[in-house]
Amino acid sequence: MSDFVPSSTAEPGAKTRATRRSYPMYVFWIMFAISFLNYLDRNVFTGAANTIALELGFGVDGIGFIASAFLIVYTLFTIPLGIWADRAKRKDVVATCVGVWSVITALTALAGNFFTLFGARMLLGVGEAGYFPAGTALMGDYFKRSSRSRVMSWWSVAQLFGILIGFVLGGTLAGLFVGSWRLAFLITGVPGLILAFLAWRLREPRRNEADEEELAAETAREVEISSEKRVSANPFWQFRDLLRIKSLVVIIVMQIFSFFVLSVATTFLPTFLQQKDLYGLSSGFAGLFSGGVIVVAGLIGTVCGGYLADWLSGRFPGSRIMVCGIGFLLSSPLFALAVLSRSFGMFSLFFVLTTILITFYTGPSTAATQDVAPAALRASAVAVSLLIAHMLGDAFSPAIVGELARMFDPTGGLHFAQTMAGHDLSLAMLVTCTPALAIAGLVGIFGSRWMKTDVAAAEEADRLASRAA
Repeated sequence: MSDFVPSSTAEPGAKTRATRRSYPMYVFWIMFAISFLNYLDRNVFTGAANTIALELGFGVDGIGFIASAFLIVYTLFTIPLGIWADRAKRKDVVATCVGVWSVITALTALAGNFFTLFGARMLLGVGEAGYFPAGTALMGDYFKRSSRSRVMSWWSVAQLFGILIGFVLGGTLAGLFVGSWRLAFLITGVPGLILAFLAWRLREPRRNEADEEELAAETAREVEISSEKRVSANPFWQFRDLLRIKSLVVIIVMQIFSFFVLSVATTFLPTFLQQKDLYGLSSGFAGLFSGGVIVVAGLIGTVCGGYLADWLSGRFPGSRIMVCGIGFLLSSPLFALAVLSRSFGMFSLFFVLTTILITFYTGPSTAATQDVAPAALRASAVAVSLLIAHMLGDAFSPAIVGELARMFDPTGGLHFAQTMAGHDLSLAMLVTCTPALAIAGLVGIFGSRWMKTDVAAAEEADRLASRAA
């Protein structure tokens, strides 16, 4: 990643620091650490979920409801916080959100029953909702379009390590003694306050800074003025205009179905592996295996997807969306083989292959969203896509699969209480996730043809706005 180009200054007193080649990479590593903590805080509950449910007296459906509580609130707050990010300094939005979610994570250790845990996870969704739209737009203005898939892919690697440590930390600490899972929330809450301060100290880049510098088309002052004008529009009309971008709609539809699967897998995988009617892994080993597979396979898929999309972009303008679609379509039958496997070795093989292919989408889809949206609306574009994709995709998917697993249990919940709900979860995931991946793949493959036109329209909109200023 040494080829990333630094940006020029937009704030007084920052010129010398901003012109150093290392500064965009400094921003990248701060955002990388925040992304890592984001997914660590989310998944420490997942790693300990089986133990927490048994200690606090709720079932597999309760795990799904708690996961959905976080996602629903996260989704609802994405839009207002995304609008805020397009009208304020993105680095301040990131810093505020990181500080809020870190405090809430630490307070989760005090949960004494299903309802207090449910409420804490809901509040966590508020803190995390504003970080990704603001952070994505911030990164988009520090790194030029030609390298954006690679940057976003490497940034997404932090998510994988966050999932790994969350699974391992939650699962390991939950297995020590009664109530030991509370330590995991205390440990993960504190570092966020340090990162919030570092994010607040970042330089705010000019809107569309990296792309304008690459093209050398306009002066810094012209871009700054035009950006201020563009973000003053009515949010309703902004969202209407964004949803007229065909490629953005394709990305959203892909995300709806892929988010459904990703949320189900991360919510239930450690619990699934601990069921004695299938593999019967210990809490700690289930977390280690789940996180390890997601990190290793996800790292391969995420990095390969980003580099493949950038490499193909010179040959096929819709490559970033096409790569996502191919990965999803190929992963569908592999996912089915994984959840139907009764051998742990076969499950591991198919699940690794599935994870590699699913994570092809991570960098290219994020970069494509930034490419097809006008520069001043990039945070709003991310917010709109997340709102729709989460609300229609993964907001309710853990609750749906958890409830299906309970319905497939002929004993009405005794299977989970006896750690024997593996077949119930397997069937619930099979009938929901396999077709979802196939649909996401087909939408991406057939919808990739619109990206060339949409990128050109976004570039033209930026040029016209600069000239109008």
